[in-house]
Amino acid sequence: MNSLWLTNQKIFENNFENNSDIETDVCIIGAGIFGITCAYYLTNLGFKVTVLEKDFVGSKTTGHTTGKITSQHGLFYKYLSDAYDEKFAKDYLTANENAIKNIKDIIDAENIKCDFEYQNNYVYATTQKEYDALKLEQEALDKLDFNCDFVTKTGLPFDAKGAICFKNQAQFNSIKYLDGLCKAIVSKGGDIFTRNSCL
Repeated sequence: MNSLWLTNQKIFENNFENNSDIETDVCIIGAGIFGITCAYYLTNLGFKVTVLEKDFVGSKTTGHTTGKITSQHGLFYKYLSDAYDEKFAKDYLTANENAIKNIKDIIDAENIKCDFEYQNNYVYATTQKEYDALKLEQEALDKLDFNCDFVTKTGLPFDAKGAICFKNQAQFNSIKYLDGLCKAIVSKGGDIFTRNSCL
């Protein structure tokens, strides 16, 4: 299946043609969103960073995502609270909420045009069994003092018995975002080499 992002967006490319030695403080293998984000932060800290990618930027998981940025990952917080404890679940939730803010801060700082917009995110139930599990998830989130809503109207084109709505989540074009990060990294002295046959 072709990716909508990769089909419709030109991505940063710098094919590897350098046969001489390269000096760098940090070498990152892989130019997905994780590798490029690490390179961005390290470059901002003053490190000389080189990213090596055997295909092209965002060619794997990042280029085939839905483009959603959310703290809601299915019915996960009841599991985390039970398997670990409420503090662990709260820390995980806080880290994910901070990640949304960090992405928006980067977009603003680097003036990246990537179709970012805030949206509500829902996890919903269509059966009684799913509804019962959803209510337990809501109870777990209430214990974490997280501001989310239990709703019956989602705007979906089918009926849902109920849904948990996380507000102020987001969506963006992941490839446009990566392209902006790559340009920022290179402008600050980093190197990104794609189509690297050495890997």
